[in-house]
Amino acid sequence: MHELHLPAPGAGGHPAKLPARLTLAEHFSFNGRGNMIKVLYLGPANFASLLQAELGAAFHLVWVPAERRAVLAEIPDAGVWLDASMKVALEETLLAQAPRLKLVITATTGADHIDQQRLAARQIPLLTLRGQTEVLNSLTPAAELSWLLLLACARHLRAAIHHVEQGLWEREQFPGVMLKGKQLGIIGCGRLGAWMARYARAFDMEVVGYDPLVTRYPENIAPASLDELLAGSHFISLHVPFNEQTRNLIGADQIRRMRRGAILVNTSRGAIVNEAALLEGLEAGTPAALGVDVVEGEPAIRDTKLWQYAQTHPQVVITPHIGGFSPDALEVVLRHTARRIARHFA
Repeated sequence: MHELHLPAPGAGGHPAKLPARLTLAEHFSFNGRGNMIKVLYLGPANFASLLQAELGAAFHLVWVPAERRAVLAEIPDAGVWLDASMKVALEETLLAQAPRLKLVITATTGADHIDQQRLAARQIPLLTLRGQTEVLNSLTPAAELSWLLLLACARHLRAAIHHVEQGLWEREQFPGVMLKGKQLGIIGCGRLGAWMARYARAFDMEVVGYDPLVTRYPENIAPASLDELLAGSHFISLHVPFNEQTRNLIGADQIRRMRRGAILVNTSRGAIVNEAALLEGLEAGTPAALGVDVVEGEPAIRDTKLWQYAQTHPQVVITPHIGGFSPDALEVVLRHTARRIARHFA
């Protein structure tokens, strides 16, 4: 556990005299460092100083590694849970150890690792990056990784790299798919889907999209029904939020409707694609390749059938949920998140 120590609140080791009128932040928690709210931070440690500077003197930031045991030791007197890791599930038993918790905030758009019903029952606000368009519109790492996975699948990159690592050099084993003239189908035509369309147009591809929540599609995406998109697209990329409506959005029926040999990319959430149906489709040849940055059950991926399948099937490319993890982008979202915390308690 790593703490950021602030100067003593008063001279001679005595608490500073408090003003007659205090803000909620000043009233919240006396812990020997003045009246400060403890912010429990799970994320890259090298951003702790930046966060403390943005939060200001009304807050005391404590960094902990994203491990349940470390969190349990620090959460009892925490007022804020600030999560940039998504590795520790904030569920009922952990929340029961946090009687002073007043705010849960993530530096991510998704929060399916958080027990939102329990938070609501305790009237604890949950703030995520979803809807924070002023900051999200400037961020491209997740879309860039999606495009990387698409290219890696199209060119058998995982198998080709392993081939060379073995000292071999047989390029005929890795016939690539030319992107020019092919169709990309984008399911979810918001911010990330729009970026994917831009990349596809730069490769001279046709782009169609399906999104029941969009009333006006980006100009470089032609609207299509889901069935039309699945049947006609050589590449399909998923960019939808995870909720009960999108759970198993792609199941056995949708996979059967895919164009033979299509390539599927998912950087949204693992549970958006039904794992059993996906494995059955991979065995049958559609999708012909799969690129994912998310797995249902992560981070305990060894227990998942998809990870197990990938051990002997190099057409499956899996990365460890790194889409949004770029220091350039993370600095922007953490500054934004710290300012939201400060405004919340102002």
